[in-house]
Amino acid sequence: MNTKFQKDQSIIRLLDGLTTRLGPRAFDVVDHWDGDWCAIGIARPDNHGVLVYISTYGEGDERCSVSLELPPRPGSDIPYTAAGNYDAASVDELAEIVRRHFDYDRVT
Repeated sequence: MNTKFQKDQSIIRLLDGLTTRLGPRAFDVVDHWDGDWCAIGIARPDNHGVLVYISTYGEGDERCSVSLELPPRPGSDIPYTAAGNYDAASVDELAEIVRRHFDYDRVT
């Protein structure tokens, strides 16, 4: 993956792995955490309110913590709706979490 930002190699490797497993157009990188070297956000290309926050801080090889977000509920003062937290032990697990989350409003 050709990145335009500086991140820890653990994040770069996860993004590369996600691109390989999900495809080059499966997500957009949204770096709301530009001061955090071990965190990144990826969003569904057609709806950046469907977001996956990935952090490798304090994690082992290929492991990461994941927080999922959806667009805010109508009338909410909070800019997003929390949709779950997970620990992924591999790129394959992370890819499955992302795949399910990005399909959330297509199947509900």
